[in-house]
Amino acid sequence: MTNSDSRILLFDIESTHLKADWATVLCIGWKWYGEETVEVPSLMDYKGWKNDVTDDRKLLTSFYQTLSTADLLVTYFGKGFDIKMLQSKFLEYNLTVLPNIPHVDLFYTVKSNMTLTRKSLDNVSRYLGFENEKTHLDGKTWKRAMAGHVDAMNYVIEHCSADVLVLEELYTKLRPMIRTHPRIAGWMPCRVCGSYRLQKRGPAMTVTKGERWRVQCMDCGAWENRSTDHSLGVIG
Repeated sequence: MTNSDSRILLFDIESTHLKADWATVLCIGWKWYGEETVEVPSLMDYKGWKNDVTDDRKLLTSFYQTLSTADLLVTYFGKGFDIKMLQSKFLEYNLTVLPNIPHVDLFYTVKSNMTLTRKSLDNVSRYLGFENEKTHLDGKTWKRAMAGHVDAMNYVIEHCSADVLVLEELYTKLRPMIRTHPRIAGWMPCRVCGSYRLQKRGPAMTVTKGERWRVQCMDCGAWENRSTDHSLGVIG
């Protein structure tokens, strides 16, 4: 997965509306990249939730603590929705502003590198033949979950968990294509996965003076250009 101690957080939220002043966050699915467990805390995890099924303060406050410890965030259209929703909720509940955590949004990686009829996470994952699949969520189940029905809430939780697993597969597949991926393990290893299994692939054309070489990671497949043999750390 990743040869680094960097904490890469994949996450997805399920809310009752697209705008924070009308929305309640029902649950949040999250996973540390490379670890097995998907966590999906929901409103039902907090005592007294049935008394007010719109009160998501405790859920958001708890996830704020998790989010704050991440070194890198990975989402699908999270810059367009998830982060904006979370930031709005954090402000509502008087939580301090989040640190400036690097954020990889795979929606824009797909948009920039693939031509598909639809760019939904479901369509992309089906096209790529992933092991994990998104589940279908119909309007009736969604409305029941909004009203606090336990069976519907449990289905939304399962749906959210599946989204996170699909997100992880997509990140693993596409990360060599993320040109602006943060360097997760210093200069010498692969900038994307931290591997030291790098191979030099010939000289790279530059617009400035100085020799540069194309280097490819033998583990994740990511490419980059490096300036000198001393900084390559290559196998051969």
